[in-house]
Amino acid sequence: MGQKSLAVLKNGNRDFNNVLDSNFNHVSDNYVGTCTTHNNTTDAANPGTLTIPAGRLNVGTVIKVMSFGTVIDSNSTNTLTNILNLTHGSTTVALATGAALDVADNDVVQADAEIHILSATTFAAIAKIHTDAAGGTIVRHYVASTAIDTAVDLVITMNADWSAAHADNEYTQLVHTAQVFG
Repeated sequence: MGQKSLAVLKNGNRDFNNVLDSNFNHVSDNYVGTCTTHNNTTDAANPGTLTIPAGRLNVGTVIKVMSFGTVIDSNSTNTLTNILNLTHGSTTVALATGAALDVADNDVVQADAEIHILSATTFAAIAKIHTDAAGGTIVRHYVASTAIDTAVDLVITMNADWSAAHADNEYTQLVHTAQVFG
């Protein structure tokens, strides 16, 4: 007997249908952040920002973040450092900090994170940042069980910081999104 597709099993069996609906985390919300440019300054900025509203997160919720931008122009050996941050209330937690790299024009910065809400007051996360044209520099970081306040807005930012102020130092955030499961 051949294997049946999930759709056939779901549509043909009411009990199985209920199990599927309750046991699979469906994407229930998509959040698209704002994207801006960060250039000609050594003051760190958040060119990618998105907010998940207070009270949205539950025990078992998983948040998948995808963020990327590109170096439009860079000056000489000036470096760019990117940090993917999670802020709740007045607390900011670095999910991943990229290496300070001597980036070149058209280099890409990409960050991915998976955040798990473990309880009403804790989360854990795994994140990585790829930097340079070929994605050859990868920094991975995990955050063990850490305090979180799910009763306030959760803000996820891509932070960028140039090592020197120069008119040629231009980084543009292109995409900053999150999917919330459960």
